[in-house]
Amino acid sequence: MTAATPAESSITLVSAPGKVLAVGGYLVLDRRHSGLVLGTDARLYAAVQTQSIELGRDTHTTALGDQDVPIIVVSPQFESAWWKYVFNTKRNTLSQIGSASQDTNSFVHIVLHTTLALVNKRDPKKLQALLAAETGSSEFRTGLRIVLAADNDFYSQREILKKMGLELTSKSLASVPAMAATGKTLKSVHKTGLGSSAAMVTSLVASILMHFGIFDNEGICAGTKQSSSKSQNLQLIHNVAQYAHCLAQGKVGSGFDVSAAVYGSHRYRRFSPSVLSAAMENNNGTTELVQMTSPDNAGWDSEVVPVQVPPGLILRLADVDAGSNTPSMVKRVLLWRDTNPQQADSLWASLDKANNRIRQLWNDLSSAHEKDCVGYNSAINQCSLHPSTRWESEAASTPSSTISVHALLAELARVTLRMRELQRELGEKAGVPIEPPKQTRLLDACMTVPGVCMAAVPGAGGYDAIFCIALSKAAGDAVERLWSSWTEMSVGPLLAKQASDGVSILDPELYPDLIAKLK
Repeated sequence: MTAATPAESSITLVSAPGKVLAVGGYLVLDRRHSGLVLGTDARLYAAVQTQSIELGRDTHTTALGDQDVPIIVVSPQFESAWWKYVFNTKRNTLSQIGSASQDTNSFVHIVLHTTLALVNKRDPKKLQALLAAETGSSEFRTGLRIVLAADNDFYSQREILKKMGLELTSKSLASVPAMAATGKTLKSVHKTGLGSSAAMVTSLVASILMHFGIFDNEGICAGTKQSSSKSQNLQLIHNVAQYAHCLAQGKVGSGFDVSAAVYGSHRYRRFSPSVLSAAMENNNGTTELVQMTSPDNAGWDSEVVPVQVPPGLILRLADVDAGSNTPSMVKRVLLWRDTNPQQADSLWASLDKANNRIRQLWNDLSSAHEKDCVGYNSAINQCSLHPSTRWESEAASTPSSTISVHALLAELARVTLRMRELQRELGEKAGVPIEPPKQTRLLDACMTVPGVCMAAVPGAGGYDAIFCIALSKAAGDAVERLWSSWTEMSVGPLLAKQASDGVSILDPELYPDLIAKLK
């Protein structure tokens, strides 16, 4: 609750996209290899506002010291999802002083602590200004109120559709209110694998840095041209988010999900884990934190090369109603690799060859579009009417200018099948269901649909998701009809499509329902 006449600041609203690792599962853990990660138009949002916090009601305590800043975080899509903290500007410590069910949220806690400590070190006057702000009453203290929310695709909507009496279709999903309440706790909600934790960490880091003026409003705007300043700002967000995300997970992962949340769609080669080794092992001070997360720290050596899905190709995503324990699968694959280095190196090399060829085919298709847009579109339209096995034979009856596009699309389908074959081999050797038989049958059926050039399991694989790339809306709709009729597993579409933008600043006035949660 706020005071009757508090001095409230403007609202900072930032969003970050979900991701799909289309190419490079497991290989992205190794810096010698890269992956192809796609950003989506499903986004996670963080809204921050400086407010007068009512001590007795909002913090359940009036025993705040002179250097304490109260913080309230709310995630309204979940049951009992709010947390209350105090950040001490003198000691750079964060303490949780309340929650709905006395639980903790390690991701939120670590992001707040890390980012506020960084702000306090880089520009101590920012937080001191909060402490000095007049509230007009001893019952109030100036602090932060934060709202976290996500587009529906991050969480399964099956139960919501069932309650609404609707079928599991795109049309039904489009009728669900935006940022709908899940009816679940954060721990019990079924996620769809779009990387909600990485997108939340990234959006929250960026919103706090932006709110305290570490960079200006033009610093990361999606519409602004790339500049050295923008690159530095994005690198800072990336470094802080990677550190916080790894700390919350308790390990240094590949980082592709955070990278996608920052940069959108790109070819990704991971950073050297050594940049975080000391920070993960020791409780370093804020001076070390500033140095470690600095955009000028050469240890952050990840490679980000922007990519786009070739023109005319449409990403379709599906949520499969079965679960996979991704951390457990990764551990078992890495254990097999460590104990079978020769076999693993050979298999990794074959997978890398297939993955690189897919990336090159995407580049070649984009180049073909640039050289002859009309011929390219004609080839896409013709191939969209037939299964991929017929694309090269159909080229014989087409103008010579489109034959190469037919051939590129046909090879893309073949190399995708080869990539899947190698993924299954890896899964069998490591004893991990990367592409289990049920998924194989579903994906094979998807590949027979006219106009489908790719169908695979994303990321680490397993039972819980698939993606397809189609050559037309009609082909994508045909894939969805196949999913609806599939009986071996429950397969439901997601509304998310491919998108290039990474972390972005938004106009709060365009999101009135979300901003209302700040009150």
